[in-house]
Amino acid sequence: MSKINVLGQEVFNRIAAGEVVDKPASVVKELVENSVDSGATSIDITVKDGGRYIKVADNGCGIEYSDLKTAFMPHATSKIKDLSDLDAISTLGFRGEALPSIASVAHVSLTSRRKEDETGGRIVIENGKVLEETVVGAPCGTTVIVSDLFANVPARLKFLRSARSEEGEIASLVQRFILANHNVAISLTTEDKEIYRSEGKGLEEAAFAALGENVLKEYDYIHASVPGSEVYGYISKPAFSKHNRSYQTLIVNGRYVVNGDISFWIYNCCSHILMKRQYPAYAIFINVPPDMVDINVHPSKMEVKFIDLGGIKRLLSKAINESLARTSSEPKLIEREIPADEKTFGTDTLRFAADDSIGAGEIALAGETPFTDVRENADETKSSVVMPVRSMFVPTSEREYRAPLKNEQSQTFAEVTREKEKPSQYSLLKDILSDTEKERDSYTDISRHRYCGKLFNTYLLLESHDEVILIDQHAAHERMLYDDLVKAVEAGRNTVQDLLLPYIFDVSYSEAELIDSHLSEIRSIGFTLERLSGNSYSLSSVPLALSDMDLSGFVSDMTELLKRGSFGKSALLKNSLMQSACKAAIKGETDITDDDAKLLIRDICERRIELFCPHGRPIAVRIKKTEIEKWFKRIV
Repeated sequence: MSKINVLGQEVFNRIAAGEVVDKPASVVKELVENSVDSGATSIDITVKDGGRYIKVADNGCGIEYSDLKTAFMPHATSKIKDLSDLDAISTLGFRGEALPSIASVAHVSLTSRRKEDETGGRIVIENGKVLEETVVGAPCGTTVIVSDLFANVPARLKFLRSARSEEGEIASLVQRFILANHNVAISLTTEDKEIYRSEGKGLEEAAFAALGENVLKEYDYIHASVPGSEVYGYISKPAFSKHNRSYQTLIVNGRYVVNGDISFWIYNCCSHILMKRQYPAYAIFINVPPDMVDINVHPSKMEVKFIDLGGIKRLLSKAINESLARTSSEPKLIEREIPADEKTFGTDTLRFAADDSIGAGEIALAGETPFTDVRENADETKSSVVMPVRSMFVPTSEREYRAPLKNEQSQTFAEVTREKEKPSQYSLLKDILSDTEKERDSYTDISRHRYCGKLFNTYLLLESHDEVILIDQHAAHERMLYDDLVKAVEAGRNTVQDLLLPYIFDVSYSEAELIDSHLSEIRSIGFTLERLSGNSYSLSSVPLALSDMDLSGFVSDMTELLKRGSFGKSALLKNSLMQSACKAAIKGETDITDDDAKLLIRDICERRIELFCPHGRPIAVRIKKTEIEKWFKRIV
């Protein structure tokens, strides 16, 4: 056996750097977290050369000169004193690994001054070795400059992506920092271009800065609480779902984190009004007592575990369901579109043509697999996708990411609020939201509109004095049939259909244990399920309404839901119920009578159904009269 060696500090720091500092965005994360923990109210981030140069300047409490060298020692931290502090961590950075890890793979200069000191200090470290330590004049706070990142680690340097890709991931991270720390003014500048600037004036202003000017149009505010815990934030309205999960931000006790159970639960709450491969966008905050969440799961502190996961899920369900009750009954507003091959936001333009290397209808995002925008009909697939820079989590390649430029058409919150002679753009947006709330009763109450015929034997046409509503007859009927089936399943009103031959299937040991623990619930729905020898099961009957269901698909759905802990009668049968409702509903291009059309409209009004079919397609869209007049150039 080889001799056991005690690793030296230089080797240890390099290994720690591999866990904590694996890319430029990791450096930004650690430095900004330190700035937030220092009590800073202003943090300015500058990035160059794809993150090989990073500067983070704050106005926090600063570091005493005598502690500068100590700050770069392994496991040195001001945030933990003894073992008991680990039981209720309330700071962002607490491991004491960030600064020594960064300094072991880069050239680092740290300048800092406390408010109570007349002078500050500077320490310069390169690849773990102190090059300079001196007293200097400095503003209150701390400024850290990291340059030549990974210059002494060729293997890590080789795996860095293009400068644009690394900058894009940093921009995505800073966007989340702005949301998580909405009372802190945060700016990001890359290659002398300002990407983000928040004023630290609260959540609404931070959402405006991070998610873009359409946040009040595209997102709905949610909130739910119990003593000691609360959930709040913004979630996209059904009409503004996204093609991937990159638009999702989860913040726990002020920390941006990742939790697969919570992410799936949020999706599960919205899935009944989402199309396939569509996901909700959100910035959701969860505040719980520090001792109710474990943030020490991973060195990067990105993953967390909850002690009372069920309680958090209940709060999320309440908040999201209330939001859907408000927004899922809104007919989607159709407005004049900018040509698909080019859309301009301020002075910045993104183009994704059909012959681009990322593929027609695709957009690749940092750290994400590209998804294709697929419509139900092949001829509806778009040949290009264009997304606003300010509201997206930034793409990866040089062509895909371009920073928005400041100009008179793309103003920051601070700039527009300084123009006192006229109302701010943000105030106008709030007025628009208020107007939308006032309008909602009129345009969602379809009964106030006059039925005036059909289009293509598929779309029912209604009008009022200032708008037109189009209703997809198949989607509307499908939603009502689906809702009826769900109610029947939940109430246990199911007639059973025996199978000609039992369906035999095998599962793993752990899956068998889960099935057995929920066997009575599964049987109550109308399934006759028995365990055979080993991990084999026999399914001999199913609910009559689902007699033609895909049995293998049902088993797959059942085991997946049981693993995720989100078992429910309607959730278990969702796909089968959707198929059954779809088959039984009025088809498109079916020439129904005017009386049947009016009866369908009446049922929509009386039942107040969600205006999305079970597959997530919109049931109704509305077009304002002014928009139609623009088509014909009556108004411009």
